[in-house]
Amino acid sequence: MLKDAEFIEKLAGKGYTKHDAKLIANDFMDVIMESLADGEEVRLHGFGTFSIKDVKAHEVVQVQTKERVLVPAYSVPKFTPGKIFKRAVKEGILRE
Repeated sequence: MLKDAEFIEKLAGKGYTKHDAKLIANDFMDVIMESLADGEEVRLHGFGTFSIKDVKAHEVVQVQTKERVLVPAYSVPKFTPGKIFKRAVKEGILRE
């Protein structure tokens, strides 16, 4: 699993300073989260699409009490990978 610090290291290896890499990564994530919070879809050609999926209100049964509980409607973020992203994962990432 690639964690934040390791991701920043790899990004810095592409020619950025660690400070700049951290700023770029954080700003990238902030823009996506802010756009989704505003109801906008974020489409990055070849990489994928970030969108919001609305989940309808529904009933669930609590296992311990066997009681039916209504779960209110809510929204969740969704990511759909693009064609280039899927191909890169399927065939292995092409390195320079």
